[in-house]
Amino acid sequence: TAYVFVKNGIMGSIQFGKDVYVYLNNSPPEFLPKATVIMVSGLAGVVLARKGSKFKKITYPLGLTTVGYSVCYPAQSVVIAKVTGDKLLSASHQTYEAVRSLWAGKETVTKLQQESKPIMQEDKKGISCTKSECAVESKSFNKPESSPVESRSNEDTVPSSGELNIS
Repeated sequence: TAYVFVKNGIMGSIQFGKDVYVYLNNSPPEFLPKATVIMVSGLAGVVLARKGSKFKKITYPLGLTTVGYSVCYPAQSVVIAKVTGDKLLSASHQTYEAVRSLWAGKETVTKLQQESKPIMQEDKKGISCTKSECAVESKSFNKPESSPVESRSNEDTVPSSGELNIS
């Protein structure tokens, strides 16, 4: 079974390499300039952090690559930022409740949990948004050329119900 697992992994990697090669040979005209901007911004982060701490060596390249990505793909960046922000908010609420339950007595734990239930329900309601709020209209960027945002429908960036499922 290990042989089959390794064989399937290698065959999948080979197929992925072939797919990437075909895509790069027939890439859309705006792909290579965007990829170059993202790559150069990441390399600028590596150069700026070369004599810094380990924290700098991680955050500068990641941060500048993120900035490059958000410049090239603004609509997708907004959706990713909203989803990530909602997940971080949910994780922070769970962490806060766990720490608070460790410090509180058993009697107050049940009382605090009853108080926190309406808060969590309000957070779930706050996550839902309409398609126009979640998806960034490509018209607002006033680009004369077509972009991937224009060719996609709103259903690709936002679920059809208009709510983002976080879990």
